[in-house]
Amino acid sequence: MDLNVIVLGPAGSGKSLLTENFLVYLRDRGYSSVAVNLDTASPPRYEAFRDIRDYVKTEEVMDRFQLGINGALLKSMEIAGSYVDRLAVSGYDFVLYDTPGQLELFLFSDFGIELIERLEGFTAGLFIVDSSRIKDAARFSAMVSQSATISLMLEIPSLTVFNKVDLHVPQSIEKYRSDLENEGVLGEFFECLLRFIEVTSMVYRPVLISARNGYGFDDLFSALNELFCACGDLS
Repeated sequence: MDLNVIVLGPAGSGKSLLTENFLVYLRDRGYSSVAVNLDTASPPRYEAFRDIRDYVKTEEVMDRFQLGINGALLKSMEIAGSYVDRLAVSGYDFVLYDTPGQLELFLFSDFGIELIERLEGFTAGLFIVDSSRIKDAARFSAMVSQSATISLMLEIPSLTVFNKVDLHVPQSIEKYRSDLENEGVLGEFFECLLRFIEVTSMVYRPVLISARNGYGFDDLFSALNELFCACGDLS
């Protein structure tokens, strides 16, 4: 199958927990699956087939270059570019790539683009959203913007995955639209923003999961396969 899954999302959204538990889910169903840690600042909580920290650690970069944490994170990704070929994995049904907690480090770096260009097979993105933080239309609007940016910047088909639904279930897009009908500029902005949904997976259906307990993993698996069938080379 050779399906590469880039796991993206802001800090605290549950990327590493999803990587850990979805890896078990895939293996339990007989798929050869491995995970790759791309976070230079954090050791993986799962068994990583490849680990970027074998080549560069943010804390060592801080000491070596006398940088603060933000500068060291940026410098770490710059250095990581030298090891892209060692981190690209092929020959498995699924390879899960767990990206840094700071979304922009992967999204706007040469490292992220270069890695995706080197991957063999079909590559899809998972944008992980912390549903417990999407409690109003304004925050939903910000999330839509991020999801669309991922699809446009990385040029790969992506799914928007609402995690932590055991804590909070997001409302429907139509409900957010209704809430903002009489909100002036914010309502007008939201109406314009809805056009971005056309470049996200939300045009099809929301994917609701709990990475903690595995709820929704069947739906996530089906959605990934739908992306593969819709965008992959089936010749």
